[in-house]
Amino acid sequence: MIGVIANIKTKDGKGKQFEEIAKKLVDLVNSEEKDNIFYRLYRRSENLYTFMEGYKNKEALEYHTTTTHYKENGKAMTEFLDGRPEVEVMEEMAPNRYV
Repeated sequence: MIGVIANIKTKDGKGKQFEEIAKKLVDLVNSEEKDNIFYRLYRRSENLYTFMEGYKNKEALEYHTTTTHYKENGKAMTEFLDGRPEVEVMEEMAPNRYV
Protein backbone atom coordinates (compact mmCIF):
# COMPACT_ATOMS: atom_id res chain seq x y z
CA MET A 1 0.00 0.00 0.00
CA ILE A 2 1.02 3.59 -0.58
CA GLY A 3 0.22 6.09 2.17
CA VAL A 4 -0.03 9.84 1.71
CA ILE A 5 -0.23 12.61 4.27
CA ALA A 6 -1.03 16.09 2.95
CA ASN A 7 -0.89 18.95 5.45
CA ILE A 8 -2.73 22.08 4.40
CA LYS A 9 -2.91 25.55 5.90
CA THR A 10 -5.83 27.78 4.96
CA LYS A 11 -6.02 31.56 4.96
CA ASP A 12 -7.62 33.15 8.01
CA GLY A 13 -11.40 32.95 7.79
CA LYS A 14 -11.36 30.62 4.77
CA GLY A 15 -11.57 27.24 6.52
CA LYS A 16 -15.30 26.70 5.96
CA GLN A 17 -15.03 27.39 2.22
CA PHE A 18 -12.06 25.01 2.00
CA GLU A 19 -13.97 22.34 3.94
CA GLU A 20 -16.97 22.48 1.59
CA ILE A 21 -14.82 21.66 -1.42
CA ALA A 22 -12.56 19.21 0.42
CA LYS A 23 -15.54 17.21 1.70
CA LYS A 24 -16.86 16.89 -1.87
CA LEU A 25 -13.46 15.61 -2.96
CA VAL A 26 -13.36 13.07 -0.10
CA ASP A 27 -16.76 11.74 -1.13
CA LEU A 28 -15.81 11.48 -4.80
CA VAL A 29 -12.47 9.78 -4.17
CA ASN A 30 -14.02 7.22 -1.84
CA SER A 31 -16.91 6.46 -4.18
CA GLU A 32 -15.17 6.56 -7.58
CA GLU A 33 -11.61 5.30 -7.14
CA LYS A 34 -11.73 1.52 -6.74
CA ASP A 35 -8.06 1.17 -5.75
CA ASN A 36 -8.24 3.89 -3.13
CA ILE A 37 -8.31 2.23 0.30
CA PHE A 38 -9.10 5.37 2.29
CA TYR A 39 -9.22 9.13 1.80
CA ARG A 40 -9.96 11.17 4.92
CA LEU A 41 -9.93 14.83 5.93
CA TYR A 42 -9.00 15.92 9.45
CA ARG A 43 -9.00 19.39 11.00
CA ARG A 44 -6.06 19.92 13.33
CA SER A 45 -6.89 23.51 14.26
CA GLU A 46 -8.79 26.46 12.82
CA ASN A 47 -6.50 26.80 9.79
CA LEU A 48 -4.70 23.45 9.67
CA TYR A 49 -6.02 20.37 7.90
CA THR A 50 -4.62 16.96 7.02
CA PHE A 51 -5.66 14.56 4.29
CA MET A 52 -4.74 10.97 5.10
CA GLU A 53 -4.80 8.71 2.06
CA GLY A 54 -4.17 5.07 1.28
CA TYR A 55 -3.86 3.49 -2.15
CA LYS A 56 -3.55 -0.14 -3.21
CA ASN A 57 -0.38 0.64 -5.17
CA LYS A 58 1.60 3.38 -6.90
CA GLU A 59 -0.58 3.13 -10.01
CA ALA A 60 -3.69 3.88 -7.92
CA LEU A 61 -2.04 7.04 -6.55
CA GLU A 62 -1.00 8.09 -10.05
CA TYR A 63 -4.55 7.49 -11.29
CA HIS A 64 -5.93 9.62 -8.44
CA THR A 65 -3.92 12.65 -9.61
CA THR A 66 -5.33 12.33 -13.15
CA THR A 67 -9.03 12.26 -12.25
CA THR A 68 -11.34 15.11 -13.12
CA HIS A 69 -12.64 15.32 -9.56
CA TYR A 70 -9.10 15.69 -8.18
CA LYS A 71 -8.10 18.34 -10.73
CA GLU A 72 -11.29 20.40 -10.51
CA ASN A 73 -11.68 20.35 -6.72
CA GLY A 74 -7.95 20.78 -6.13
CA LYS A 75 -7.98 23.86 -8.31
CA ALA A 76 -11.07 25.21 -6.55
CA MET A 77 -9.41 24.82 -3.12
CA THR A 78 -6.26 26.77 -4.03
CA GLU A 79 -7.80 30.20 -3.47
CA PHE A 80 -8.31 29.32 0.21
CA LEU A 81 -4.79 27.98 0.87
CA ASP A 82 -2.03 29.82 2.70
CA GLY A 83 0.97 28.35 0.90
CA ARG A 84 1.58 25.04 -0.78
CA PRO A 85 0.45 21.77 0.82
CA GLU A 86 3.16 19.68 2.47
CA VAL A 87 2.81 16.19 1.00
CA GLU A 88 4.53 13.00 2.13
CA VAL A 89 4.26 9.79 0.10
CA MET A 90 5.21 6.57 1.91
CA GLU A 91 5.45 2.88 1.13
CA GLU A 92 3.80 0.63 3.71
CA MET A 93 6.29 -1.72 5.34
CA ALA A 94 4.11 -3.75 7.72
CA PRO A 95 0.61 -4.25 6.32
CA ASN A 96 -2.37 -5.22 8.43
CA ARG A 97 -2.85 -8.92 7.66
CA TYR A 98 -6.25 -8.99 9.35
CA VAL A 99 -8.13 -6.68 7.00
